Amino acid sequence: GVRQGQWPKPRGISLAGKKVALVGFGDIGKNVAKRLIAAGMSIIAYDPVAPDSPELTNVDRASWPTRLDEVDFIVITCALTPSSFHMLSEEALSKVKPGVRVVNVGRGPIIDEPALEAALKDGRVYSAALDVFEVEPLPADSYLRQHPRCIFGSHNASNTVDAVERTSVIAIEKLMTFLGIRNA
Repeated sequence: GVRQGQWPKPRGISLAGKKVALVGFGDIGKNVAKRLIAAGMSIIAYDPVAPDSPELTNVDRASWPTRLDEVDFIVITCALTPSSFHMLSEEALSKVKPGVRVVNVGRGPIIDEPALEAALKDGRVYSAALDVFEVEPLPADSYLRQHPRCIFGSHNASNTVDAVERTSVIAIEKLMTFLGIRNA
């Protein structure tokens, strides 16, 4: 709008004081937690296998899908496994506080998309920020494409020049170690 000469004043919400259901507490989940805490948010982490993190002492742990009625956001960072497939289901969404916001940077099939669509339509879910989809690319006729409070990414955050270089160096070092080649 600013580029078009307008002066839009969209209204958002403050993150401070909000509660997040963080689904997945591995490396990515813990790094997301650090940023959420910096924004003044409280966290309930759901991960049956990841250990607690000594530096993140103010993160509560719970079993999925308990306590969803407390959270303002559901942030998904976990891997896709048989137990996480359609984890955010109609049953789980029936437990949420009305108006919850959903963010998925994990894997698409963790969310049952028809259940998410129904929850967006009836207001249980206010908005969704999806970096991954159950079917990729997102089908042209998906209701999610037309919902005004859905935003999308292309699961591409690791494709920076720096990240690709770091990953390449790590891969080369591991290959050299495996082959018994020492750095010259």
